[in-house]
Amino acid sequence: MTSTLLPHGLVLFSPDFRVKLVLPGPEDDKHIARLRSIPSVQKHMPLLPALTKDEATIQRELRSQDPSILDVAIYARATMLHEDDEDGESYSFAGVSGVFGINAEHLACEAGIIIAPEWQGKGLTTPVLYTLLKYMFEHRDMHRVHFETSAENVAMNGWLVKVARARLEGRRRKAWRSVGGSWVDVNGFVILDDEWDESMRRSLETKMGTKRVLL
Repeated sequence: MTSTLLPHGLVLFSPDFRVKLVLPGPEDDKHIARLRSIPSVQKHMPLLPALTKDEATIQRELRSQDPSILDVAIYARATMLHEDDEDGESYSFAGVSGVFGINAEHLACEAGIIIAPEWQGKGLTTPVLYTLLKYMFEHRDMHRVHFETSAENVAMNGWLVKVARARLEGRRRKAWRSVGGSWVDVNGFVILDDEWDESMRRSLETKMGTKRVLL
C-alpha cells in the first residue's frame, strides 16, 4: 500500500492502484446522497436514513470534525468498469467506506463499506477493505476492528467469513428495523491485530491479484 499524508487529508491506494481512498469532499455529496437512497442499501443498512444532497453536505462537515470517525470515499480506476476505456489514469466514484467509534484507549473501531451498484461484482470489496485494514492496524495501531452486517446480507457475510477469515462473535436477534418495518438479525465479526498477519495479508493480496496497474 502506498499512503500519502497531505495537508488537507489522507490518500490511500490499494497495492495495485485499482482503488483510491480519499477524505470525502463537496464533490462527493451528490454521490453519497444517491447511495443512501438505493433500495439494497436501505435493505441491508436500515440504520442509515436516506439523505438529500444538502443533508449529505451537513453530515460530511460534522463527521469530519469528530476524531472518532474516519470516512473515506472510494474511487476506482475507470478501466475496471469500462475495459475499452483508453484513459488508464482516471478514477471514478465507487462508494464509501471508513471506520467509526474509534476508541483511543481500547484501540478499537468499527468498519463499514458501501459499494455503488454499478461497481458491485467488480472485485472492489477486497482491495478497499485490505487498504483500510492495513492503515488502521499498521498506521493507527488498532487492536480490534469490528464489523456488523445484516444476517440477510449474504455477500458481505460471505466475504467476511471466506475471504477475510473474520471471526463471528455473535448474532444480535432482531436488532435492526428495516425500512418496511420488519426486524432483522445482525451478525458481528471481528479481526484482531494479531490475526492481521502475513498469512491474512497474503491471502487478501492473492484474492486481489498481484499484477500492478502502471500509472
